[in-house]
Amino acid sequence: MEIGIIGLGKMGKNMVSRLLNKNQRVVVWNRSPGPLEEVSQNGAIPSVSISDLVSKLQESPRIVWIMLPSGEITEQMINKVASYLKKGDILIDGGNSNFHDSIRMHNELEKKEIKFLDMGVSGGLVAAKRGYCMMVGGEKKAYEHIIPLLQAMCVEGGYQYMGDSGRGHYVKMVHNSIEYGIMQAMAEGFELLAEGRFKDLNLKEIAHVWNNGSIISSFLMEMAENAFSKDPLLDKIEPCCVKDSGEGHWAALEAMKYSVPFTVNTYALHARYASRDENSMAYRTLNALRNEFGGHPIKTK
Repeated sequence: MEIGIIGLGKMGKNMVSRLLNKNQRVVVWNRSPGPLEEVSQNGAIPSVSISDLVSKLQESPRIVWIMLPSGEITEQMINKVASYLKKGDILIDGGNSNFHDSIRMHNELEKKEIKFLDMGVSGGLVAAKRGYCMMVGGEKKAYEHIIPLLQAMCVEGGYQYMGDSGRGHYVKMVHNSIEYGIMQAMAEGFELLAEGRFKDLNLKEIAHVWNNGSIISSFLMEMAENAFSKDPLLDKIEPCCVKDSGEGHWAALEAMKYSVPFTVNTYALHARYASRDENSMAYRTLNALRNEFGGHPIKTK
């Protein structure tokens, strides 16, 4: 099969690499020339504009996959690409878009008879070699048409149709929120190992043994082992400003709307917020309240 891919960031570029390794025909466009030149040297077909990319797609229906940051950037690109597509063509949003936006874009593109798929993509940077996990929402016939591409990109059993529009990004939203919770638990565990009773524990060795037969062995634990291999106590990393890409926030709002307990993952989200301001008003308020009602000592300027 063939596909057009727009957006050659870390994820998009690796997806192109995997598709090329599986002998797929890939037409690419990127705003900056560097990644475009890199993937072109590996066999991708470069294009100078969006219209040029669409014109180079020879199969019908044409398939265009967008891998850009969620929000206005993606929405503008969807509208631009759609202006060059025809009835029956397939447009895929593989970014971490809000599922509400995905449903709305599906409804707008349906008026033009363009098929839209919202694609939740997981697997990280190593997925270029291991394969991806993908969660698909949208019209089922469009999903069935792209299955050969999903087989080329994903690990065995690593893709599935979730249902109507929005469901792919909805499932990915919950996936990423769970990821927040797991990462927070790991971070706190390693902090206890580093700051607790025994001060000379080797965190890299602990992560390694946990990755071999333990109940908590996982992809993320492998990433922890990699990190400690490079920097045994993570001394080179600033202790603040843990960012989020939105999914944890959206999932927490969804849980509140439907009165679903979401304690661990919501806490993990707020821990990221707290990390961005070491002198936060919330922490100052907590200290002031403890001093007022219990006389607990506080440091003052």
